[in-house]
Amino acid sequence: MNALVAKFRSWVQTRWDGPEKISAFLSKPLPANVSWAHTLGSLLLVYLLFQILTGILLGFYYSPSPDSAYASVRYVREELFLGRFLHHLHRWGAGFIMVTVFLHIARSYFLAAYKSPRELLWLSGLLLGILLTLFAFTGQLLPYDQRGYWATVVGIRIASAAPVLGDTIRELLTGGYGDIGATTLARFYVLHVCVLPLALAGLIGLHLGILQKTGAAGPVSGAAAPKHPFYPGQVYKDVLVASGGALALFIVAGLLNSQDTGPANPAAADFVPRPEWFFLSHYEILRILPGKWQILGTFVLPNALLAILVLLPFVDRGRERSPRRRRFATAAGAFVCLSIIGLTVKGIISAPQVHAEESTAVSLDPLERGRMLFTEKKCVTCHTIAGQGGTQGPNLTHVARRIRADYFPEWIRNPRNFKPTTEMPSFEGSEEELQAVVQYLLTLD
Repeated sequence: MNALVAKFRSWVQTRWDGPEKISAFLSKPLPANVSWAHTLGSLLLVYLLFQILTGILLGFYYSPSPDSAYASVRYVREELFLGRFLHHLHRWGAGFIMVTVFLHIARSYFLAAYKSPRELLWLSGLLLGILLTLFAFTGQLLPYDQRGYWATVVGIRIASAAPVLGDTIRELLTGGYGDIGATTLARFYVLHVCVLPLALAGLIGLHLGILQKTGAAGPVSGAAAPKHPFYPGQVYKDVLVASGGALALFIVAGLLNSQDTGPANPAAADFVPRPEWFFLSHYEILRILPGKWQILGTFVLPNALLAILVLLPFVDRGRERSPRRRRFATAAGAFVCLSIIGLTVKGIISAPQVHAEESTAVSLDPLERGRMLFTEKKCVTCHTIAGQGGTQGPNLTHVARRIRADYFPEWIRNPRNFKPTTEMPSFEGSEEELQAVVQYLLTLD
């Protein structure tokens, strides 16, 4: 047996140098000060793996259409085994990622890890932060609920405020229609599950490749320090922090519920838009600024902060890395961080409570209510409308041209009165709900 194993190992080694590279990676020397504070990168990778896995599982059930997106997400939450936990892992996981990115960038800033020769490492990290923010932004709209819809409306308006490129950005996101609809949802879906993941994979590879070249930053004092191998000491720390972070995410996903604001309703102009909590600091700035000054919050301040972070390694070229000796940089960084945290807490405290029952029963007009019920009653699994849906039942794309309006109520309530052999179930719901579905079908001409 040993001879067979040795022969197989030799066969593999002549064709793949993976084991040697892994061994060299684990034995790579690290500065002695690299410890618990440097585990955030590994924790972020673990959270990203969770997002990828839960995103794939959710994708098996998701329908990227305004008529069925909300219902498909609700099916996962309400009917799929462990679906609510799966959905919460993905939703709360986005928040955990944003917090970890914030802490990772803050640690690198305060310890001046952006200085030579790690400028490219810093810049690639900033790009990763921007990319993950885009992930969170595009993911808001996909459930197509009230919160996501109106938060996206505000987000697109903010993007449209950019000088020169604002109108172009709006046209790209909305397909040139101006308002959010099927085209916007489709484009956000493609960005979220195709374009951004490919960019993320390439950027992570670049970031880790640069890290292997430059290595982790040494002691802030600049003095020579003893080194130790990556394995076992730092590996154990990474594993412990990643395990604790995963456990925290599991606990939050299992105990905290997500607010259901009901399906998106473009006519509900009285709905107060609220983004996800990790965008609340920006939202609160817009609430504070008067109308004519909102360009500061939508464009000037965010881009000024980004420009400062991008130029930082080329402006701050001194060798000093100690936060105590970089008082101005430390004070400025602390002010920005505390402002973001304070505005986020303010936004969470002042958040209004909106319930799905209020959103669906009060703000939806009969037509939108009928569209929603058509999806909730799973009619879309049997009937096709405009190329979307099942094929078991008749195609309803132009059904209002083929059937008299006064036939609809009885046909939906008691389909076997028209066709005894039909497998279509009788409609179960109130007369008001029936009339709402009828009004929706009458628009399909």
